[in-house]
Amino acid sequence: MVALFDLAKYRKAKSFVHFDRAELMKLMNTYSRQVASGAWRDYAIDHLDGMAMFSIFRSTHETPLFQVIKLGAEHKNAGQYLALHSGERIKQSSDIANVIDAIEKRARKVVPLFKSNS
Repeated sequence: MVALFDLAKYRKAKSFVHFDRAELMKLMNTYSRQVASGAWRDYAIDHLDGMAMFSIFRSTHETPLFQVIKLGAEHKNAGQYLALHSGERIKQSSDIANVIDAIEKRARKVVPLFKSNS
C-alpha cells in the first residue's frame, strides 16, 4: 500500500520577497536613463531565499556593476535596501530612493562603454 505525504508540511516556510510596482518603476527609470546614455546595457531580477535582487550590467558577459537588494523578514535588517557597487556595499537604507540616489552618484563616475558620435 502507498502512503501519501503532504510535502508542504515538511518544507521550510520561506517568504517570497519581491519588488513592488513603485519600486520597480524607480529602478527602471534610473536604468533606462543610463541605457540611453550608453553606460548600462543589461539587467536581471533574482529572487533568492529571503531577498530580491536587481542587478545592473555594463555588458551581458560581465559581473554586475550595481545591485539593489531588498531584504526580507528573515534578515536582521528586514525591510532594508542595500546598494552594491562591484560587490562593495555603498548604501543601506529603509527607503529605496536613497539607495538609488547613491547608485546614480556612482554611475556618473563610470565611463560609458561606447561614446556616441553626436
